[in-house]
Amino acid sequence: MNNEVPIKYYDIADEYATESATPVSESERDSLARYFQLLLTRLMNNEEISEEAQQEMASEAGINAQRIDEIATFLNQWGNE
Repeated sequence: MNNEVPIKYYDIADEYATESATPVSESERDSLARYFQLLLTRLMNNEEISEEAQQEMASEAGINAQRIDEIATFLNQWGNE
């Protein structure tokens, strides 16, 4: 199985990093890209994304759960642009 994260999710992670209230370290970049991949894949599949699902994806991707709400806000703004 190929676990490589496509570059488009790194682009989203980089965009998020420029707008994040909490600085994003280089070491977080892979985890953020993976989280965006998991999250956006669910959205594209019209799957419900509960708070529990967000926590599970954050854990799987290895991101700090404190970023979940900020990422949700970022994606809402990004989707409306």
